[in-house]
Amino acid sequence: MKKWLRVRDESCRFPGCSRPAVKCDVDHTDDWAGGGRTDCDNLAHLCEPHHRLKHLSQWRVTQKPGGILLWTSPGKRSYRTDPANPMAPPRPRPPVVGPKTRKRPADESYLTPPRHRPARKPTPPVPENPPF
Repeated sequence: MKKWLRVRDESCRFPGCSRPAVKCDVDHTDDWAGGGRTDCDNLAHLCEPHHRLKHLSQWRVTQKPGGILLWTSPGKRSYRTDPANPMAPPRPRPPVVGPKTRKRPADESYLTPPRHRPARKPTPPVPENPPF
């Protein structure tokens, strides 16, 4: 997800900032501590100064589907930043599969008492001089 976000954003998503995404933090638009999800529709790159500005000032941001950020300044002016490369979010990882349920009893192990097994019949020896 981190690589996908870096390709989508390319740079800090604050209006007018061009700091490369590789030098930015991945920030939760709706704070994780306040119940925000960790998914592509709630994450965006912000450089450290703008990350702090978002948390320590009156600037507000909301994220729309597709990674569009709507910023509101302390003076109530609105700014929109679109992702550099708009694209669909990555496919979710396949679900983790639990252990398979056995359809037959487990083989002998140190936890189960040994089962009686029929004696094996030895194979007849191969004759030294075959009759053909």
